[in-house]
Amino acid sequence: MIKNLNEIVKEWAYRVDNGQPNPNKPAHLYHLSEILIEYKWPYQVIDELLQNLTEVDIIKNKKSGNVYTVQTHNSDTQDLVKKDASEDDIEKIDKDDDETEEPKTKEELISIDRQTVDDTLVYTKEQKKQDDKSGGRKGVGLGTDVSRAGEAAVHKGIRMMQNGDSIEEIDSLLRGVANEDDTFLNEKWVDAAVASIKTIDKDIGIKNIKDVSWDTPEGRTAIDIDPKLKTSSDIFVRTKEGKNIGISLKDSGDVFLANGGWPKQSEKILGELKEGMPKKVHKKLTDAMSIENFKKDRSNRFKEVTKDYSDKDIIKMTNELTPEEIKKSGLGGKYIEALKDTEKLLEDSRNKTLSPNQMKAIARLLNIKDKTKEEYIKKSEHAMVKNTFDALNSSVESKRGMNKWILKSMHVFDTLGLNGELNDGGVDEFMTVFGTKPDGSVMKEDTIKDLFGSQLSDMLTENLNEVKSGNKKPEELENFMADRMELNHKTGRISFLHENELKYPLFYLAGRSRGIGTSPVLELHSTPMFERSLEAGTFDTDKWDSKQLTRLKGDFKKAATRGDKAFKKTNTED
Repeated sequence: MIKNLNEIVKEWAYRVDNGQPNPNKPAHLYHLSEILIEYKWPYQVIDELLQNLTEVDIIKNKKSGNVYTVQTHNSDTQDLVKKDASEDDIEKIDKDDDETEEPKTKEELISIDRQTVDDTLVYTKEQKKQDDKSGGRKGVGLGTDVSRAGEAAVHKGIRMMQNGDSIEEIDSLLRGVANEDDTFLNEKWVDAAVASIKTIDKDIGIKNIKDVSWDTPEGRTAIDIDPKLKTSSDIFVRTKEGKNIGISLKDSGDVFLANGGWPKQSEKILGELKEGMPKKVHKKLTDAMSIENFKKDRSNRFKEVTKDYSDKDIIKMTNELTPEEIKKSGLGGKYIEALKDTEKLLEDSRNKTLSPNQMKAIARLLNIKDKTKEEYIKKSEHAMVKNTFDALNSSVESKRGMNKWILKSMHVFDTLGLNGELNDGGVDEFMTVFGTKPDGSVMKEDTIKDLFGSQLSDMLTENLNEVKSGNKKPEELENFMADRMELNHKTGRISFLHENELKYPLFYLAGRSRGIGTSPVLELHSTPMFERSLEAGTFDTDKWDSKQLTRLKGDFKKAATRGDKAFKKTNTED
């Protein structure tokens, strides 16, 4: 071990610019962490060592009166202000010194960005517990700890490939991190990261990349991207030609544009649609998506199915239940108790004041005794989705508004350069990379042109420069794409009319039941065709080979078997 330490120190001195390692410099610590990884030190040990090296004291210089941090306190010349200062303690000093601090060099900014990435790659659940106690981890962007670890894996892999490492070596290092018991990086994101790196190499060229940065203030500043810019980019690469490319990273082509409780998701969508939609149109859509109207409809359905039952009918059905039926339907405990209090149960049903437990009790009883009535109750979710689609299709403004929201969520406008904020903020191009095994796929400008056809290509040629320069608004281009999308309430599918006159279902909108008595989930999800089209490199199925078409049919059959409402019907119009 001593021999290894000596070798490590020598190697560290060799790699830093002046041959004198300094643990106070982020760039020097970055080189040390790289060396320790190469020597196969456990990531937890590396992290602990780096933390020990970066522990600092806050002192006040006895002569000058200046307050600053040091690694080792000298009591002869310095008064100790704070020993083992926290990040918050140091931040307070930094704020006071901001006006006099010299701007960091590009190399320093890149080093800080890389150190943040490397820390995130090996970030552990134990570290998260400690960070949560002190207000959470800062400076690492949005997303979950798992997705951030995946983004860091792509960033790390690009740098490794720049240094001459093979894709196999990258895969091995990332799996080593994922196999650590406490890290957030998992096998799925390792597969996705490796596939994404292959795609980036194919479409941009690793050799053509000068710098790669994460979505951190330091990383953005280093490559001249506005730190305050709102963007969907997870990482940025700067090419040797000086072009900045923003990249959104997805672990696969199986993506959600919205997924969560209906009240929260509908509120989000309606909020984003409000600005570009007439008030009357927006009000109609709001009523259709209203969770309160859903609850009223559900209460009416319960009243309808119970109106012909008497107290004796409920008691008789309940007493006839076998132990096996009670166990299978989950009708034990509080639900049986609710059924036995028949007078209150039927009164609350008539008054439309049933509690969630009462609703579940009735529904589970009907599941055994009268499935037709149970299915009638369940149709509340379908009714809300139908009402939503009817409202969306009721006017050009509402349909266009929703379709534009979908296109925006797909990053179509960013990809085509129609987002003036990106252009002004220093991003020259944008693409979405999907980590679908084994080689990944990409959605870029050519992909969108392929989806909407030659007419869009011609319009972009005529208008894009004018739009990017701010001399022309992008509405004409946006409306053209939105008008070539169809919202089908019968199937829930969101289809795109291709140039070959076929309608390709790429997404679907559904209300997912979480059990009667609970608000449903709003799900706007990609179909298998979206992912398979990206893999094939074209949305035009006329250009697919027989193997690709057979695989797609199998995907849709699996989706229908799972009960996905959007695939149960196979209308020829879709």
